Amino acid sequence: MILRKRAAYLVALVLMSQTTLVAATPDSDWQAGQNAFAGGDIASALLHFESAREQGMSGPAVHYNIGVCQFELGDFARAQETFRLIADRYPQIRGLAEYNIGLTERRLGNSDAAQRQFINAFRHTSDTKIQALAAAQLGELEREQPSELFGSVNINAGHDDNVALRDSLGLPAGVSAESPMADVFATVQAALPGDVGLMFDGSLYAVTYPDADDFDQSELTAGLVHTWDTRDWRLNNALHVTAGTFGGSSFNREINVDVRATRYLGDEASLEMRLRYDDIRGARAQFDGIDGSRTRFRLRYRWYRLSHSLSLRIGLEENDRRDAGVSPSRQRVQASYYYKLGSAWETESSVAFRRSDYDDLAIPRTEDLTAVILGAHYDFGNGWRTSLRYQYSDNDSSDPLFSYDRNVITLGVQRLFQR
Repeated sequence: MILRKRAAYLVALVLMSQTTLVAATPDSDWQAGQNAFAGGDIASALLHFESAREQGMSGPAVHYNIGVCQFELGDFARAQETFRLIADRYPQIRGLAEYNIGLTERRLGNSDAAQRQFINAFRHTSDTKIQALAAAQLGELEREQPSELFGSVNINAGHDDNVALRDSLGLPAGVSAESPMADVFATVQAALPGDVGLMFDGSLYAVTYPDADDFDQSELTAGLVHTWDTRDWRLNNALHVTAGTFGGSSFNREINVDVRATRYLGDEASLEMRLRYDDIRGARAQFDGIDGSRTRFRLRYRWYRLSHSLSLRIGLEENDRRDAGVSPSRQRVQASYYYKLGSAWETESSVAFRRSDYDDLAIPRTEDLTAVILGAHYDFGNGWRTSLRYQYSDNDSSDPLFSYDRNVITLGVQRLFQR
């Protein structure tokens, strides 16, 4: 929302709510600044407002008008300093000031910081108009196009009391171990020339278990993603190739096709439909049982309002592999809730249930997996975040050999970067 378009309303708001803080008869500099601003001469208006302040004019209105002028002139850093002064000195209009700090953060390219400020603005005002403006800004941030270059690096260390591959690569169950663990997950997206919505997309994942190195895994993925936006929809089409290792040896080769459509339901909700097809091949003869295909469909509803975010997912999966032991049909439901505690802390809680049917086995088997995740995250600013997460899993199988439970706890740090 451009400040200038809202300046008249916002200045009037300040003056009406703080009539005792501004002199009943403004001095000549104040009036000259008002006249210059109304005439579109923002630079002169700024000089007059600053002169009025230096001559002793007090109250939030003169500081606010200075901040508006600085913003209009593109001096976003100084405008932010002015609005922060207002937020600190005049708590009665703190929400309005924090809303404008959010606008400066957006112009400076700090989307995460802008989001925090709009959330604070909503919390610190009872004015429904300011709350509506803050909510609209949060909705726009949700829709923003990806940066030309975006990436992240996430490093975790922790402990897994049942190292098993049942939830990841799809090997048959029956072997597990307990071990400390460390993993790294890195992603990068870069826009290709031509402004056609086409991006390079790559990721690297690796996990190591010092006490069970036969379970060490890595996976490298690279591909292209095309994004197309309309007013209410975002459409993503992606093609990736993937190569993985297991226990230090080549394990899998995949070609992945992914189609995703996101429908925005106003400013506080979205509905996403995703269809993915994977053509999978074992990289060595000993792994040829995973040869075949996997098809997955997911429907996700997300509701987000300031500090609250709720995600509900349902998913279907069909496998057609050479080995019936890795060819289940699956149904999955999951609910995740995030809550922001102030501007830096965020809590995470999630519960998921997955039914797996191995109907092609000589003796068919059914498995019910229940998982619970609890987490806490802290944002340091400038793209840095630390996270503590705990996951409990319980797999109940019709064949007792495949029943297990699992506890994983990790402490990690994440670095985001974009330009």
